Amino acid sequence: MNYTMTLLIKNKKKVLNLKSLDALRGLLALYVLCGHARWLLWAGHSEWKQYIHPLWSNIIAYSSGCFRYGHEAVIIFFVLSGFFIHLRVSKQLAEKNGFQLDIVYFFKRRFHRLIPPYVFALLLTLIVDLIGRALYPTLYHAATGDVLLDNNFVNKGFSWTSIIPALFLLPSSLGKDFGTNGPFWSLSYEFVYYLLYPLWLTIRRFGTWHGYLTGISLALASIWFLPSSFIRSILIHYPIWLSGAIIAEMVVRKRLPKWTILISCFCSSIAFIAINLNLSESFKLLFYTLLGSSILLIVISLPIIIFRHPLHRFLEFLGIESYTIYICHFPLVAFVSAWTIETFGARPMNGWLAIGTVAITLLLCHLFFLLCERHFMHSRLKIESS
Repeated sequence: MNYTMTLLIKNKKKVLNLKSLDALRGLLALYVLCGHARWLLWAGHSEWKQYIHPLWSNIIAYSSGCFRYGHEAVIIFFVLSGFFIHLRVSKQLAEKNGFQLDIVYFFKRRFHRLIPPYVFALLLTLIVDLIGRALYPTLYHAATGDVLLDNNFVNKGFSWTSIIPALFLLPSSLGKDFGTNGPFWSLSYEFVYYLLYPLWLTIRRFGTWHGYLTGISLALASIWFLPSSFIRSILIHYPIWLSGAIIAEMVVRKRLPKWTILISCFCSSIAFIAINLNLSESFKLLFYTLLGSSILLIVISLPIIIFRHPLHRFLEFLGIESYTIYICHFPLVAFVSAWTIETFGARPMNGWLAIGTVAITLLLCHLFFLLCERHFMHSRLKIESS
């Protein structure tokens, strides 16, 4: 598989190496996994502070709080999705100032790439959860006595309100997760964005601002006029997805200036501070968009020498398998947590079980990738110079 895009722009050869974006996806998938392992397999802050711990242990425990931004990681996934989905059309726009989209081919390609691993993850969740419910029921029945755990797991199960939406590619859309697999919620957003893409491209034909302002207008109208609902939540997050699309158009049209990293670092810092403030919903979504798009621009602008670093190569490896990691990890981590709570009555006071579970889960997800997803991957878009 070739990960390098070679573009000819105004008779100047430009190389855009997508390995950095694979590494970003791997980092995000690992981050989400670590965050869930920390939550499910390590005692919460209220329990931790009741006991005296060595200084080094406290430093590690409090530092692990950096893994509580799982939602923000998913936001960056949305930006990446918009980038990759629109990249092919962006190339056509840069070359001919026009584009053609074969809608049947587009959906056939999307379904072939995404649905088999999704079905695999549904079956995995069903099997692991049913075994867990039979052997270690306390967590699955939301009866641990831990308010945070119970409030979350009470919305997980196999009722009709969780099964039917999941079968129609809209998991969690009725407020109930399919089994324990809460991370499925973001897939329902992605599936809707794919459905909207041909319609959005029709508007985009009239001009750049016609397309992107339509997305922003939909989000604002949803905030102001729609009641809290699944549709409202999808539409207000739509500009985040579209920010990836406009970055795709930017990078294939011209070389990003050298100061892109500095400006993007500044913008991402401001956005990160802002999302931790008590802001209105519209402003918070604005800063989510700024955060995700700034991080994407930072990673795209990284110097090629970084690609040779072993850590970068490891994250690239995880990035190729990030879809499987994301949709398969939670039932596995929840199973270990259920066993721990059933056996010991509570989550452990140290993080060793969480670390070990992360390592084992990555190995299992690699096996799942080999069994399923790798058979449905497509060759990366390659743009040759003339």
